[in-house]
Amino acid sequence: MNAIDLFSGAGGLSIALEESGFRILMANEINSRFAETHRYNFPNVPLIEKDINDISTNDLTSVLGNNEVDLIVGGPPCQGFSVFGKRRFINTQEYDPHQDPRNFLVYQYIRLVKEIRPKFFFMENVKGFTNLDKGLFVEEVKKQFQELGYNDIWCEIICAADYGVPQERYRMFMIGNRIGVKFEKPEPTHFPIGSGKYPEYTTVGDAIMDLVGKENEIPNHIPLEHKPLVAERYGYVKEGCKLNVDDLPPHLAVATRKDSKTGKVSNYSHVYKRLDRNKPSTTMVPGHNAFPIHPTLNRTLTAREAARIQTFPDTHIFFGTRQEQCIQVGNAVPTKMAEPFLKKIRDYLEMHKEGKL
Repeated sequence: MNAIDLFSGAGGLSIALEESGFRILMANEINSRFAETHRYNFPNVPLIEKDINDISTNDLTSVLGNNEVDLIVGGPPCQGFSVFGKRRFINTQEYDPHQDPRNFLVYQYIRLVKEIRPKFFFMENVKGFTNLDKGLFVEEVKKQFQELGYNDIWCEIICAADYGVPQERYRMFMIGNRIGVKFEKPEPTHFPIGSGKYPEYTTVGDAIMDLVGKENEIPNHIPLEHKPLVAERYGYVKEGCKLNVDDLPPHLAVATRKDSKTGKVSNYSHVYKRLDRNKPSTTMVPGHNAFPIHPTLNRTLTAREAARIQTFPDTHIFFGTRQEQCIQVGNAVPTKMAEPFLKKIRDYLEMHKEGKL
């Protein structure tokens, strides 16, 4: 079965595709550093390093040849949809998501689906995608796919922890096909801690605690050298909790940022949050200092620890500065989250090939 990975980033979905038995005919990524990571980890996958707006029919033909494409996957960048983005700060009555240039990449994804005509498409995005414009935008996207013949479209918000990822991360998955399949999502493989169902959610401890003491020995496992004041402040953050500023001694409570309005340190939700070894992580947010604090050490997570929580294997190497590595890790779809869905798509394709659908 042949697949294409658009907006491939560091390759989270590419790993899931290969683990699900697909052959990746082509990937696409605009960021040169992310493309470097993808090329290193998938040396046999042709990668078009350019803006998806500029991918032409000739580009596709030169890479794909006469190969039939069974599946296109991808997550168009989601700044226009994210609840952390522009829509928090605007009057929604005046904001037209169809005119937000950050949303245009969704239409480019649709354009390539139209041109390539895969049997299935798999699109992922932030959960805010589904309620943007009071739900009208996602319905418009579905309508455009249906006009291309993809009449069977399934769309739902999925929790990564339900599929063995040590992270309570929620993403929208949209899966459509033109071969008459009524997609049914795979059953969860893991269950909330204390629910009485097993196996329980994978925890942060399961994922990263064996890396303690192996700093600088494993690729991308390089701790950030925090200022002594910051590291000391981390020491007052209890496991599984946010910083309580009132617990700080006076010398640690004083703000170090020049733009502080209160004169006291601010409790940023991700910067001063310590993970709990016995629970799944919160969402891995990309950025230089946005990863949370290690469960037992007074430092933020390394890119490798965050990659473990995103279910990347240790053999997957990330290139670039620490910040670039963290963005690549945080932007990715957890591989183990996507895998059951891609395997289900492959099963449907096999049944269709054998005439059982």
